[in-house]
Amino acid sequence: SSGINAEYGDDTGDKKENTKMSLEEAIRIIQVHERARQGCLRAKFMREIRAQEEREKMLSMQGASTMDPDVASTIIQKVWKGYSQRNKTLKLREKELIFIGMQASSDLPSNHKDSPTNK
Repeated sequence: SSGINAEYGDDTGDKKENTKMSLEEAIRIIQVHERARQGCLRAKFMREIRAQEEREKMLSMQGASTMDPDVASTIIQKVWKGYSQRNKTLKLREKELIFIGMQASSDLPSNHKDSPTNK
């Protein structure tokens, strides 16, 4: 014990100094140290949160997708099915108009508002 004390600058050696402290002083010292410990932990936590937000911001600026692959595939499927169904409906409508004689087979319109080239 005296070796450790001497190493850290306590040159009292084996002399023991009895300093009495009131209960209130002891509680105050413990509270101050506990608040400091919690403050350090809170600061570390906030640094980690800021670092994580910065990483996410950098990823989003690089164009990296954070979307779930299942959600992305569902969106792609919905868009494709809608596009495909609109084209099928357009072709069926043209065939029906030709069948009932409202449109000649050579009058196939080249400019449809539902056409994917005019979107």
